Amino acid sequence: MILDSLPLPEDRFYPSDKFGFSCHEGLTCFNSCCRDKHLLLTPYDIIRLKKALKIHSDDFLCNYTIYHTDQNSGFPVLSLKLGDAPERCCPFVEKQGCRVYANRPTACRLFPLGRASSIKQDGSRPDEFFFLLNTSGCLGFNKKEELTISQRLEDQEVLPYIEMNDKMLEILFHPRRDRKKPLDDKQLRKVMVACYNLDVFREFVFNTNFLDLFEIDLETRSKIANEDEALLNLGLAYLRRTLF
Repeated sequence: MILDSLPLPEDRFYPSDKFGFSCHEGLTCFNSCCRDKHLLLTPYDIIRLKKALKIHSDDFLCNYTIYHTDQNSGFPVLSLKLGDAPERCCPFVEKQGCRVYANRPTACRLFPLGRASSIKQDGSRPDEFFFLLNTSGCLGFNKKEELTISQRLEDQEVLPYIEMNDKMLEILFHPRRDRKKPLDDKQLRKVMVACYNLDVFREFVFNTNFLDLFEIDLETRSKIANEDEALLNLGLAYLRRTLF
């Protein structure tokens, strides 16, 4: 999530802070948070979703995403394409809940929290923090038992998502990036293919001289042929090396 402004210090939560929240089918508001939302998708979100749906990344991007360029960063931003007005429901929500629940995106796993993290100019990372989203009408806060933020993250199995998502920070905050200029068309294409359209990126890697040019060893070649996570790591390394 790219924030327009940071939450006030008193509105920030840290890993040891506690709060009570539970969402389940017994709540009258169940599924209401799965509509009329601007839900951003990270590259790792798309890996998990397109594998769950068993479709090519091209088809996923075409059928399930909306693209725009972020005004502040100049980077491509993909969000989930919702249904028609007025409800604008998530395409994966059903009466019983989410049909891709085991592979739901980062934002869904974090809800009702948002998360902020960045990289300082010296390359170090300040402590991450969390904040409550606007959840008016949500009955999930009636739970009396409280968990720490850390426990909540483990419970929602969001830590692997955070680990992969944070690797994008090294590109967003690359020291050689001119933040006064948006990415040009060539740079945008590189980011879109290497991060979001991994099936096309795999075709590019194996059908050109990419492997020899970047001296990719045999073990890595085997992994990226079969593992999207390994291919995304290669894509991010490729962008760090060539983008700016």
